[in-house]
Amino acid sequence: MPNFAQMLKIREPTLLDREDGHWYQTKFDKIYPSINTILSATSPEDKKNGLASWKENEPAHEYITAQSQHIGTQSHQIIEDYLSSNLNLEEFDLLPIAHFHNLKPYLENISDVTCIEQRMYSDKLKVAGTSDLIAKYNGELSIIDYKTKRKPQVDEYMYEYYLQTTCYAQMFREVTGQKINQVVILVSSEKNTRQEFIKPCDDYLEPLYERLEKYYLNNEVMS
Repeated sequence: MPNFAQMLKIREPTLLDREDGHWYQTKFDKIYPSINTILSATSPEDKKNGLASWKENEPAHEYITAQSQHIGTQSHQIIEDYLSSNLNLEEFDLLPIAHFHNLKPYLENISDVTCIEQRMYSDKLKVAGTSDLIAKYNGELSIIDYKTKRKPQVDEYMYEYYLQTTCYAQMFREVTGQKINQVVILVSSEKNTRQEFIKPCDDYLEPLYERLEKYYLNNEVMS
């Protein structure tokens, strides 16, 4: 069986943290925006307006955003340590620990981990990003992402995440030649709910390509 992790590691790009979002530089000096940067720049107007309205009407929006990022970062690290059999919960805050325990029944469906927090890119699509996890989920090779939220989510709220993870699947295939057929989004909320969203990648390829095309109509890739 091919060593996918080694193939990805050889081509792993460097993360560039810039004011205009996350960008990645390949070993061949190509510079690509992250899929999150592209999705943010091409998001529907109603979503942009909704975010702007929330910031305008929520005096503590900067604090809430910073706290959410901190909780998400710690929760991701706990899960990474758990999957690597290197977990010490004494290093983490209570809320991220609670999110981990909440998601643990889903984490038990994970096996045959290929890579964790893997940086990838696609020359074909001119995009890069970092996948939370590539592993088998219920026996099916999957792109797996974890989200921590303040309240339960509905399927339509997950749409951008489906595009994001589908993009990771295309990056993976370009490097390894192996197609990934499904994406999995695991969500833990502060209301003590957990949710599992499983989608076929093929359903999101066309809208993903449309968003990439929209972005590059107004932007040039750097090299």
